Amino acid sequence: MKIKNKKVKLRYGENPNQKAWIKIDSNKSIFDFQISGKKISYNNIIDLDSGLRCLKEFIEPTSLIVKHTNPCGVASANKIENAFIKSFKSDSKSAFGGIIFLNRKVNLNLAKIIYKFFFEMVVAPDYDQASFNLLKKKKNLILLKTPKIKNESIEYRSTLFGNLYQTKDFTSINKKFLILASDKKTSTKLIDDLVFSLKVVKHLKSNAIVLTSNKQTVGLGLGQTNRVDALKFAIKNKKTYFKNKSFVCASDGFFPFTDSLKLLNLNGCYAVAQPSGSINDDKIISFSNKKNMPLYFIKNRLFKH
Repeated sequence: MKIKNKKVKLRYGENPNQKAWIKIDSNKSIFDFQISGKKISYNNIIDLDSGLRCLKEFIEPTSLIVKHTNPCGVASANKIENAFIKSFKSDSKSAFGGIIFLNRKVNLNLAKIIYKFFFEMVVAPDYDQASFNLLKKKKNLILLKTPKIKNESIEYRSTLFGNLYQTKDFTSINKKFLILASDKKTSTKLIDDLVFSLKVVKHLKSNAIVLTSNKQTVGLGLGQTNRVDALKFAIKNKKTYFKNKSFVCASDGFFPFTDSLKLLNLNGCYAVAQPSGSINDDKIISFSNKKNMPLYFIKNRLFKH
C-alpha cells in the first residue's frame, strides 16, 4: 500500500460507529510490512504496538499472544514452534482471535499448527515460502513482517487536560534487577523464571500478576483494582490449565499485606519478586522467612496504566 499523504483512513475506530485514521510520521508505515490478509484496523495497530514492545524484552525463541493490548500467553523455548505451543497452552481460551507475535522465522511445521486455530494476525521477522503459501489461504488472517521500529526516548498520551509526556523505561530486566530480601535464595532456574515473569508483568495493565513455570506463563492477573483479586485470577487460570505444576510469581507493585503471600504459599509458589516501598515491607520479609519462601525486591516498579 503506497502512502500518498500522511493521513490514512482506517475502517473504523475501537467500535464500528467511530471514524478513525492514522498519521504517518515516517517514510514507511505499518501497511508496508503487511504481506497478506484483510486491512489492518485501529484496534490491530494498538495491539501491534503493545505486542512488539513486549516481544522486544526477549532474546531466545519466544512467542506471545496478545488480546486487547494484553499478553494472554507468553513462552520461550529452544525452538519457535515449541515456544508457540507453550504460549497457546498458557490460556487457549483467551488466545482465540488473538494476535501471535514471534521473534523467529515461521516454518511450515509452525504454520500447520497455527492454521488449525482462529487468530487475527501473525507477526514474525519472516516466513519461509511453504508457511506463507499455507497461511495466506486464510484470506482474513493478517500476516505481517516485523517492522523496524526506532526507539523513541519520550512517550505521550492525550488527556482531557492536555498531552502527558514521560521518558520511556529502558531498564534492562535481568538477574541484576533482582535484590534478595529474604534469608533463603532460590535456584538459578527459578531466577530465570522470575526474570521472565517480570518481562511480562511490565507489559500488563495494573494491577498485574504473572505466574511462570519453565519460561511459560501459567497464570496472569491483570487490570484488577486490587492486587489480591489480580492474584486470585492468576491462580484460577493456573489451576484450570496447570493444576499442581510448581511456579514463581512476579508483581508489578508491592504486596501491601501478607494476604497475597499467604495465597501464594498455600498454592505452592516457589519464589516471589516484587518492588519494595510498602510500610509493611518488614512484615512481608518476616512472613517469607517464616514460610521459607524466597522473596526478591526489584529495582523499580513496573506499573502500566
